[in-house]
Amino acid sequence: MPDQMETFSQGLQVEIGRIDRELKKLWEQGDGAATRASLMNLAIYCEGAEAMTRNTSLISEITQSHACRAILIATDPHAPTQVRAWISAHCHISRTGAKQVCCEQITFLLEGDSHGLIPNIVFSHLDSDLPLYLWWQGEFDAETDDQLWSWVDRLIFDSQAWKNPGEQFALLRASLAQTKTRLILCDLNWTRLIDWRQGVAGLFDAQENLAHLNKIESAVICHAPGFRTTALLLVGWISAQLGWRVSRAEKDAVTFVKTADNSTLRFEIREEGTHAVEKLLLSGAGANFKICHECGSAFLHEEIHLPDGHEYHHLLPPGKDSTLDLFNEELIRGGKHQVYLRALAAAEPLF
Repeated sequence: MPDQMETFSQGLQVEIGRIDRELKKLWEQGDGAATRASLMNLAIYCEGAEAMTRNTSLISEITQSHACRAILIATDPHAPTQVRAWISAHCHISRTGAKQVCCEQITFLLEGDSHGLIPNIVFSHLDSDLPLYLWWQGEFDAETDDQLWSWVDRLIFDSQAWKNPGEQFALLRASLAQTKTRLILCDLNWTRLIDWRQGVAGLFDAQENLAHLNKIESAVICHAPGFRTTALLLVGWISAQLGWRVSRAEKDAVTFVKTADNSTLRFEIREEGTHAVEKLLLSGAGANFKICHECGSAFLHEEIHLPDGHEYHHLLPPGKDSTLDLFNEELIRGGKHQVYLRALAAAEPLF
């Protein structure tokens, strides 16, 4: 590509009405060394002008594995009202080394009272009829136009960062109910638990372990400060899978009624440790099942102690927690997340 591509990749400010024309002009000036690629539309909403640089770097990493047209929208309600736009490209050498593969990025900064423009900006700059993934960074608010959801295929967010997750989920549910939407909820906080959920399920793979599943009488989960929602999603998943009903919810414990025999089980929730989920302990009838992520360890440690004296120890993957890793994991796995919805329904009374 000519030298102009170098300038373009750093971000070229353009008039709103000339975005498509400027993008087309740039590709027409190419010498054939680069190929424009796009398999989806990725829109990212963030708050604050300073988030534009961070997300541009993130988009550059994402496009190495997921070809897309990226639409980055940042808001700054405290600045004088105006809308500014930039175009840029992220180019990576193809696996064969023959060409550069480039993905477009269109960046908008909505300053002042411009929040209502988000749906029109997204819709008018989509790349043909490719699926739309909307990554909403931050919290939802009542001012968001419900029409936006009707265009979205997958809505990506991270409930871990919400100050009031119960309020946020209620607001999102009410907003989605206003329009017929096909979108799938993709909570990166749920993605954060993939290895933990696999580990918990693996505790009861063996028949001799499975026999103790319905005998669990108490449980403890420990989480790092700021990750209570993460721990509650894991608790919600366990209770939903086993059919436990919430009898009483407190800040530091939940009492469940087990469907199998109507017995009760106390699930303690402790804020301690340095990992999103630090430890899970399930106990009953002389059996103990524990998974922990010890400080400094590169693994999850699984311990099983049965009443007949048998003990088992395993090492498991610890899972990934960086924003980029979680996002890539979500895109790779896909799916409709029906299990997540059941876990969320079980966890919501605990938020």
